[in-house]
Amino acid sequence: MAVLRALVLAFLLALVGCHHSRVAPGVAPVYYSDNRSVELLPTVAMTDPIDMPQHIAGSFTKPDGSTDSFEADSWVRANDSILSITMFTGFGTTLGEITYERDSVKAESSVLDVTKMKAEYLVADFQVCFYPFIALKENFEKAGFTFVESRDASADGDYVRTLKEGDRVILVATKKAREVSLVNELRKYSYRITLGDK
Repeated sequence: MAVLRALVLAFLLALVGCHHSRVAPGVAPVYYSDNRSVELLPTVAMTDPIDMPQHIAGSFTKPDGSTDSFEADSWVRANDSILSITMFTGFGTTLGEITYERDSVKAESSVLDVTKMKAEYLVADFQVCFYPFIALKENFEKAGFTFVESRDASADGDYVRTLKEGDRVILVATKKAREVSLVNELRKYSYRITLGDK
């Protein structure tokens, strides 16, 4: 039960039944601040395909100041036609799957409930971490955000990406070797993703 509760907090959603969301332009905005939203990038924007296991650990700070943490295994497939994230317990039992393709996000599970939070937000965070910087930058700037990236010239693919609204930092995503982290300072949650096997 602790794993299931933690996943609810980590992904900001609780996966009973099946939930579909349309994400055609303007239909399902993703609010990175209280006043500004962006649209999900289309899957065709993904230029560096992924098909690998990932281990996710993270935490969420509740309104009372206490913190909940979680860990989960997943298999991620992301290319120019689909983004699929399948989540597992530590015993290998499938908890649920989030799929983004064409103009919809689908989250489904036989044991969890996805209606508390839209799956678009998990997809949007994944895009911040793994989609091409230029496409993300253009998308965020259309909504009035500032999105910048700094790269480590001595390391292949390592980066720090920062999303800001005015002078306020909304989130920071960092890739270093086989680890990707995302810290959402406004919403008070974070992920640490280990690429490949644990």
